[in-house]
Amino acid sequence: MTAPRLTKAYQQIAGLFPQRVHNYIGRLLTQGGFEILPRVFLGFAVFIAACAALFAFFVTPFLTNDINLQVLAIIIASGGIAGLMWLLLIMSADRRANNIEDVLPDALKIISANIRAGMTLENAFWGAARPEFGVFKDEIKKVSAETFGGRPISESLTRMSQRVNSAVVERAVKLMNEGIRLGGEMATLLDEVAADIISTKLLRREIATSTMTYSIFIVFASVFAAPALFALSTYYSEMNENLLQKQKTGSASSQYVQQAGLSGMGGIIGMSAAKPSEDAITSADIYWFAIAALTVTNFFSGLTLGLIREGKALRGIRYAPAFTLVSIIIFIGVYSILQTALKSVIR
Repeated sequence: MTAPRLTKAYQQIAGLFPQRVHNYIGRLLTQGGFEILPRVFLGFAVFIAACAALFAFFVTPFLTNDINLQVLAIIIASGGIAGLMWLLLIMSADRRANNIEDVLPDALKIISANIRAGMTLENAFWGAARPEFGVFKDEIKKVSAETFGGRPISESLTRMSQRVNSAVVERAVKLMNEGIRLGGEMATLLDEVAADIISTKLLRREIATSTMTYSIFIVFASVFAAPALFALSTYYSEMNENLLQKQKTGSASSQYVQQAGLSGMGGIIGMSAAKPSEDAITSADIYWFAIAALTVTNFFSGLTLGLIREGKALRGIRYAPAFTLVSIIIFIGVYSILQTALKSVIR
């Protein structure tokens, strides 16, 4: 199938969604700097998610006979791909906004200097489009092109703020538009806006430094403490399971089983030994529950860390994969150490 046919097919798939979804995806694509039609991206995302679901549909029967697990795997596969595509847009828009925020004060100072040199506001913007500003250079050029094309500069600046997912840029544009409307001294206004942005960034850094203790606690609790405790709990459940298995085969009397359940060996022993059930929770179930719990915990730990340090939860997503990987490695390592060191207990 050729590229035009694929594009048309993606657009037809996207037609299943309402217009507000197309508008939302289009805004994210614009804010992320992507030059692709929203309908094409949405159709492509749905197609990839469907392929993932189809793959899970054919693979899961070889891994498990449980219908519920098979359906869950299909949902996770398709939903995971859709979530990753959405995160791609969100993180791209946030990264682009962060890059623009970093160079915005310098750009405003250059525009102010151009105005003081005798340029009009439109020409001052055009003269500030320098390569070192990266993606913001393209935005400045778009504003200048729209302005020279006859669009009012206030409207062009407002459109620029809509293309950037940044409260800092939006606030700066509002102040500039207000200065243009009231006929104020733009050079002085731009210098003050630049100084305010710089002071705000310094304040954020001070806040991040003062909250370092919270960040360290979050990392320690989710990456180091939680895996160790989960490993200990999993090993304990395995030990109980082996003891119950011995008692079931007649290695211990029923009286000992009842005493063990009452003497603190664990309520699990007392209850499970009294009436074995095929639906009872096994140590393998606890093992995989620990893996899932660590994954979820470290994902939200990354979000919390991003919110504390940088003021935006989504900026902490980049920490989540590393946190999850390290915590699972620690969990497996501690669990293996316990099995090796205390294997004589559960023989």
